[in-house]
Amino acid sequence: MKISLTKKQKAILKSYMRGVLVSLLSFLASNELGLDPLLSIAIASIAGPAAKALDKTETEYGVGSN
Repeated sequence: MKISLTKKQKAILKSYMRGVLVSLLSFLASNELGLDPLLSIAIASIAGPAAKALDKTETEYGVGSN
């Protein structure tokens, strides 16, 4: 069974998965490294936009934009 997604649906899914990854990283940073929760929030707030900016397939801003 093949699921066909539109370009918009793929972008939504990609954005969602990026958010999940950043949430996981901030959770691990706060729990495993013993960081202060406020520092973990700061890392998460920077990591999300940074992940999008470093993605070459994103055309809105970052490495893949003109």
